[in-house]
Amino acid sequence: MIRFTFRKGLRFNERQRTWTLIRRLANQKLQLEDEAGEIVTYTEPELLSRWLKRELVIDESCLSDPDSVFRIATPRDLATYPESIRTESLRRLKYVVALDGCPVTSVRQRLQPQINKIAAMIGDPKPPSPMTLYRWLKSYRTSPSGAQLVSMRHRSGRPKSNAADDLLEESISTLYLNQQQHSVSDVYNDVRSRVEKANKASDRSSHIRCPSRATVYRRLEGLEKEIVDRARLGKNAAERKYRPVLGTVKVGKILERIEVDHTPLDLLIIDEETNLPLGRPWLTVAIDKYSRAILGFYVAFHEPSSFTILQCIKRAILPKDGWLSNYPDIQAKWPCHGIPELIATDNGMDLHSAAFSDICFELGIQLLFCPAKKPEYKGSVERFFRTISEGLIHRLPGTVFSNVKQRGDYPSEELAAIDLKTLMHLLTKWVVEIYHCSKHRKLGMTPLDKWYESAPDCCIELPAYPEQLDVLVGIPTERTLFRYGLEVDNLMYNSEELQTIFLRLGSDARSKIKLKYYEDDVSYIHAFHPPTETYIRVPAVDWDYAQGLNRHVHTLIQAAVREQHGSRVNISRLLEVKDEIQKTVSDAIKNKKMRERKRGATLKKRDSEAVIKEAQSPIEQARTKPKSVKLKQTLQLDSGLDDDLPSFKVSTRSARSLGVKDAQ
Repeated sequence: MIRFTFRKGLRFNERQRTWTLIRRLANQKLQLEDEAGEIVTYTEPELLSRWLKRELVIDESCLSDPDSVFRIATPRDLATYPESIRTESLRRLKYVVALDGCPVTSVRQRLQPQINKIAAMIGDPKPPSPMTLYRWLKSYRTSPSGAQLVSMRHRSGRPKSNAADDLLEESISTLYLNQQQHSVSDVYNDVRSRVEKANKASDRSSHIRCPSRATVYRRLEGLEKEIVDRARLGKNAAERKYRPVLGTVKVGKILERIEVDHTPLDLLIIDEETNLPLGRPWLTVAIDKYSRAILGFYVAFHEPSSFTILQCIKRAILPKDGWLSNYPDIQAKWPCHGIPELIATDNGMDLHSAAFSDICFELGIQLLFCPAKKPEYKGSVERFFRTISEGLIHRLPGTVFSNVKQRGDYPSEELAAIDLKTLMHLLTKWVVEIYHCSKHRKLGMTPLDKWYESAPDCCIELPAYPEQLDVLVGIPTERTLFRYGLEVDNLMYNSEELQTIFLRLGSDARSKIKLKYYEDDVSYIHAFHPPTETYIRVPAVDWDYAQGLNRHVHTLIQAAVREQHGSRVNISRLLEVKDEIQKTVSDAIKNKKMRERKRGATLKKRDSEAVIKEAQSPIEQARTKPKSVKLKQTLQLDSGLDDDLPSFKVSTRSARSLGVKDAQ
């Protein structure tokens, strides 16, 4: 260990500055001066505190005084060296300790008798020479430490050929340190080729000796691993691999910070009707950082977007009683709900939309966009994905596991047996009865107990009007109000309440009305009612067409109508093309390719919201056939052809009114 004491000339390094101890004052304070002449004064405890915090680092080059008595440990000690080096150091230490108190001299006549005496005493067959012992004494008394007697011969090696070494460095730089990830054999063959090429261009006396294969292996093994991975794997991959874990996000209560993220589930979902695999759905989860409790999740086949996060946040805020009522076998409670203070999410462009920001602003939620490719900023939700995969998903039939190696020969498509409704049941049951009730290693208790522990000290807030959440997740826009209503995506919306606004504003006002429309349903919008300062629900005029239709399918129908019939669009053509789109979706669900089946499931808007509401998906509602009306059987009556007909006669008054002349 290297030692130091507070003496004049002692130097400390502070980033780019060097401080030198110049004097100790009468009040025992220490004065330090930097290169620019700036002087600072510390008490000894203050200076030691900064040194312990590594704010000030000792400059080892100034430690040459043998009278050091202030002994502080430094990074490396004797135990870090191999056994053979430690044994040699202890042998040297015996000689040095035996001469403790003797003056340091290199005179042979004085040291040789003492060397022979010590060698006989410790049984050393190969005692050192007087000059060698003199070097040991001088090094040890500079800083009394066993590490000062370590032999540096382990750092030596064969002398390097400068020309061969340069060629080897070129091969390593151009071939090994790139993202093609060439093997060590490739490097050896390359340097061998370079040596042969150089020898052909020179005379025999200046030929270069090619490094051996073992030399190449040792050189590559000695390279710094972080530099190698940065060159071969890329900067981001190397940073993820070697990122230091220096701390974690500190939160003091529930709902202070929730983390939201998406992941594709390692499970193939089948269609309820055809039993064909549809593909892997996406899972969006909101987790409370403090308690690690799950506030809500959303499952769908379409790609993640701001819509999926909004659906997940809506479920996270609302109580879960209605959700759990769909599954009577779940006995445990799910008390996690409330408006969070901060949401940490991805840095995707869709999440920077004005709609998403406005909703969070309306709810009073702060947004934290984590850097791209930095999963450590959302460590809790990332760790939960691994927990749910290992605890549930990988144990279900039809799992694809985490990677091809882990999957092996497992026939995922053949064994797939879980549909979306069953998956929602399993996910809910696992979260509520297993995950929430299992002891968390870092918390020291279950997430449910941690939630109950913090809940009495927190003010859990909910929206005063739950239906307002449905309005908030809508997409805001403005439209001109006419007597025939509002037009959004070539669909008209009108109602009696909306017409009261029109009557109030007048036909010449051509006023812009704020409204919100929805991705999952085009059958209605919410229009802002200025007199009452509330949103009113306005249904579509063409209800037969719009009922149960999502906006993505409506866009496809409009594009098909324009392609077939031009720019003139009417409801009959929309209904006609709607039937064709429905047939296309049905055919896609039965397609042999899983990609087409997943696309069909996406168009049908199969997601967890439809399952929770116990409703069919929009396309299924639109294509459901009306129930046939069973007619009552009529009684068999007699034809009456053999009945006697009554006789009739015309009165005189009736005959005159009809202009009939008297036969008389």
